[in-house]
Amino acid sequence: MTFRLFARATSLVLATALISGCDTLPSIPYINQKPAQESSAQTAPAPAKAKPLSRSEKIAKGLSEELDWFPNLDQPLEQLRESYANDPSPAKRSQTLSSITYLYDAQLFLLFQDMLDFLPKDARVQELKEQNAWLDKRQQLLTQAFLREQDKTAARDAASQAFIKATRARIDEIKAKRKLIVLQ
Repeated sequence: MTFRLFARATSLVLATALISGCDTLPSIPYINQKPAQESSAQTAPAPAKAKPLSRSEKIAKGLSEELDWFPNLDQPLEQLRESYANDPSPAKRSQTLSSITYLYDAQLFLLFQDMLDFLPKDARVQELKEQNAWLDKRQQLLTQAFLREQDKTAARDAASQAFIKATRARIDEIKAKRKLIVLQ
């Protein structure tokens, strides 16, 4: 029994010594945050705080930009459109077109969510109703485009093209609405 207690006590002392020595490690992001901040505060003057944005400036930028995080989907969309235009394989073109539709839908979602952030509750409810109605209308457009074609590959492509056309138009509508938001 005594040996076990001695082994446990030794392990505890050793673990404590190892942990206490962690402060001497070089600065590792998120691990040694305090020592790194203290040393930089001693050597460099404190940076000037950024001026807070006014509410109208926030709406011009969008709340997501205030987080410094708003995915830009334009570049991947452009790359996919180039790939779609240059790929001779119908299967690859269809897959690429599908990816394009997902990115446009994501772009619309992000824009719509960002717009909702600036609206009062009643206006949000109205916009959500309108968006749900638009989503139903878009689904009808896709179905019609799909049913016009006899070949399944051509039908999927036609539905994807209808999806893209409707979604891009809705993106333009939401962008125009964002410009009309008045802050009080």
